[in-house]
Amino acid sequence: MQLNIRSESGPLTDLCVCRGDSIPEAEGYENDHPEFAKYVHTGWDRDLFVRQQDRFFAEMEARGVRLHHVPADPALPWQTYTRDTGFVVGGRLFHYEGERRLPERTGEIDRVKQALDLPAGAFVPITDGTIEGGDVLVGEGEVWVGISARTSAAGAAELARHLAGEVEVRPLQLGEQVMHLDTRMTILPGRRALIHTPTFAPDDLARLAERFTLIPVTDAEAESLGPNVFVVDPETVIVHEGHARIADEIAATGLTPVRVDYSEPVALRGSFRCSTMPLARG
Repeated sequence: MQLNIRSESGPLTDLCVCRGDSIPEAEGYENDHPEFAKYVHTGWDRDLFVRQQDRFFAEMEARGVRLHHVPADPALPWQTYTRDTGFVVGGRLFHYEGERRLPERTGEIDRVKQALDLPAGAFVPITDGTIEGGDVLVGEGEVWVGISARTSAAGAAELARHLAGEVEVRPLQLGEQVMHLDTRMTILPGRRALIHTPTFAPDDLARLAERFTLIPVTDAEAESLGPNVFVVDPETVIVHEGHARIADEIAATGLTPVRVDYSEPVALRGSFRCSTMPLARG
């Protein structure tokens, strides 16, 4: 396999995933770390979480996507959200190298390296600042990077240095209350974007409107991760079945929304993009 991500909408061929077997049971679990307590306010069902993942993974395989499974490690409870661990741009897999905002996530990239048959040079550490894959959207000739609770301006600047001469890195200011860019915006095929417009500064929103036809989502849809859909190919988008209006908006553009129940990953503040690391698109 060769890494190859140059857009968000090319036909997906290879995908890195990790079943949620290592997530804790909700009953009795306590985590007072500010970055956990800020976002997770409801319980979850671990068995249902894994069953919903398996149905999603089966949908991917039915569409010809090769899944590369990272074995679950009991010491890494949140590694199932592989997008946070790293992301591919072009032919390289970038990842933050350092103490993570959530300490129990440190070490996830080592499991990914063990699971993927890639040369060591394919992995590029970001060391000057923080960066997570949920803040990175790959456009055509450009990469949009959210400066958020999990990604710093220094991390985006280092990514820009790595990609200089290949693509333009365009930062978007989100603020400390937004976990990741893709919880508020996702690029769809046909230069469209699902977006929660109040999240973005006026200048950033104007730049986005120049590049994309914007499809707004509501405050409630953003809160329940409605923008976090998953593009399989130029015609097909996976949507949580709880977001019927968003599915209808996608269908109105001529794309095919595939409704999949993903309520339990959403309860832990991650949806389809969060629990996937695309490795190659055609």
